Amino acid sequence: MILRRITEHVRSQNWFAVSLDLIVVVVGIYIGLQADAWMSLKQDRNLELEYLERLLSDMDDSIVAQQDNIRTFDESTASIDYIAQLIRSGTFDDRDEDRLIQGLNAVGWVAPPATNMITVRELQSTGNIALIRDVSVRVAIGQFERSYSNAQFSASQNLGFMVASAPEVMTWSFMAPKVPGEHHSVTIAEDNSFGYVHQYDIERMLRNPDAANITSWISGWSKYHGAVLMQHHEDTVAFRDLLKGKLADFR
Repeated sequence: MILRRITEHVRSQNWFAVSLDLIVVVVGIYIGLQADAWMSLKQDRNLELEYLERLLSDMDDSIVAQQDNIRTFDESTASIDYIAQLIRSGTFDDRDEDRLIQGLNAVGWVAPPATNMITVRELQSTGNIALIRDVSVRVAIGQFERSYSNAQFSASQNLGFMVASAPEVMTWSFMAPKVPGEHHSVTIAEDNSFGYVHQYDIERMLRNPDAANITSWISGWSKYHGAVLMQHHEDTVAFRDLLKGKLADFR
């Protein structure tokens, strides 16, 4: 329609009308582009808000999981200390069976960071982190990733130390029959969540002159890892609090 009108005005050499038609076309295109840009910006802001809310939800979930994990890990580390005390005493006769089994199961188990990184990973892999306009939030995401990586590295190092050191103190077999062994000093420690049985020879531990020290070293590495987990937990809380403040301002 507009093109036909412009053609007719050119043929009749009505240049004023031609100019007016061109202005209408240009203004229409400009308004259309601005509307598209506004819609795109609105979609970006909605997506930014969604990411911030998801990050906050991830951190809330992570804080709860981390608290449970750290509490269990601390209890397990204390039980490893208990085994070292028993070895130093030279007898397991007056042992607390529950604490002993907890400690035996704790050797070889390392608490992971227990952090929900799904949204952080999505932001990084898709490049959508650019949608987060606040520079302090983008910086905080990077710092939080480093904190998580440190906790993961600490877990792998601690597990490696346990795997290398534990055989010097005790032996175990996975998927062993769930019946007591013939040797009277074999302690059965069951982990029902995985369905296997550890078998530990108490006499072997008592005969090893370095058993108590090695067990204490395992506990020491676990305590170091526990400190790393606690630092990561504090970093998670700080990141959560930052997100809360930014979302309050966003809305």
